[in-house]
Amino acid sequence: MASQLARRLLTGAVAAPVVVILIREGGPYLAAFVALLLAVAVYELAAGMGLGLRDPVPWLAAAGAAAMVAVALIDDVPTAWPFTAALIAVVATPAVEEGWAARRGGGARPLATAYTRTASGIVALAYVGWLGSYFILLRELDQGLEWLLLAAFSVMAADTGAYAVGSLGGVHKLAPRISPGKTLEGAAGGLAFGFAAVVLINLLLPDLQQPFWKMALLGLVLPAVAVIGDLTGSVVKRALQVKDFSHLVPGHGGVLDRLDSLLLGVPTVYFFVQWFVL
Repeated sequence: MASQLARRLLTGAVAAPVVVILIREGGPYLAAFVALLLAVAVYELAAGMGLGLRDPVPWLAAAGAAAMVAVALIDDVPTAWPFTAALIAVVATPAVEEGWAARRGGGARPLATAYTRTASGIVALAYVGWLGSYFILLRELDQGLEWLLLAAFSVMAADTGAYAVGSLGGVHKLAPRISPGKTLEGAAGGLAFGFAAVVLINLLLPDLQQPFWKMALLGLVLPAVAVIGDLTGSVVKRALQVKDFSHLVPGHGGVLDRLDSLLLGVPTVYFFVQWFVL
């Protein structure tokens, strides 16, 4: 556990400056990075659901995720447009394949798998692509730089706090059917670390400086959402019977393992800003 924690902290220390630079740059640089991450995460999820590289469904879902990120940079074009187009393409794929196979005198995949493949593509598109587009939507708001930095590092603090406290002193299981390694002590550590991060980052970023009551409210909500996001990823992995979505990120597993808390946390900050700040 100690060596795994050290690997997680080392990976975070290497990745953090890159994340800060890209968030500061924003625009197409951040969008390209987010689009790449989401495309990889879509493939990880689709692969866990049994869809391979030759299957067009994960490619369509990944393209839809990247398109939503690109459109999020354009004020007068809603992200619902690429989402709808990708959704139509995913849903129509089995019918198109069957029609094409019939014209060639053969059979496509078994019809019984059509809905399974379609559902897998829709889940990947909505869970990863739609929620992931809020990375750019949040960055494009007034003071979006500061809010996205706060969201990213507060969620990371909650994740790291939960893992560290749970690994070093966790006893009581949080949700053993979902993730035997997660503990109540770890969840409490995540909530505490996350709350402290929200409050401190608000003080450290001079262009933010929101009233304490607002940040205290966000400090209570955001870490809780991050914990739920982490559990959501664990539910998916448990259902797919995989330990990690991949091994691309040392100490963390796959890209989606690293993003699961952020996919729920960043939209939470976006709507908090819309409702309580703007």
